[in-house]
Amino acid sequence: MLIQLTSPVKHHLNIYLIACNNIANIASILIRLELIMKARIKWIEGVAFVGETGSGHGVVMDGSVEGGGRNLGPRPMEMMLLGAGGCTSYDVVTILKKARADIVDCVADMSAERADTDPKVFTKIHLHFTVSGRKLKPELVERAINLSAEKYCSASIMLGKTAEITHDFEIVEVP
Repeated sequence: MLIQLTSPVKHHLNIYLIACNNIANIASILIRLELIMKARIKWIEGVAFVGETGSGHGVVMDGSVEGGGRNLGPRPMEMMLLGAGGCTSYDVVTILKKARADIVDCVADMSAERADTDPKVFTKIHLHFTVSGRKLKPELVERAINLSAEKYCSASIMLGKTAEITHDFEIVEVP
């Protein structure tokens, strides 16, 4: 069985996959490479659920009291917004560190608007980055944010199919 991949290990993995005829082994490899992700959602009660990621982390999600929940955790749509914020923040910090920028903090404050009718998808998302460090160059911070938005952040790029995503930033100089 041959599976076409676009990862940096494509050549070596394709050789292995050609030799491998066990589907379970192939799936295991793809999961380790994060080309396939898994999650499990278990209903607790009311509208509360616990989610478990393939990497073994858990989170409780719940609805508001008005929506039949007990407010035990974030709403699923809040989790999507957090996921996009975490994904793009990860990219920005990683890109700045690779550029040897002296970054000490990065905060992404987000606001989002949703459609009035079902499905109430995000229609607008704005990210405001506050990046703290020493002698940070504005053009480098802007480049990191743009690379994340346009190339690397799969969560934001996916949400960008339904939402207009904008961003801005400020730099805080620290001693």
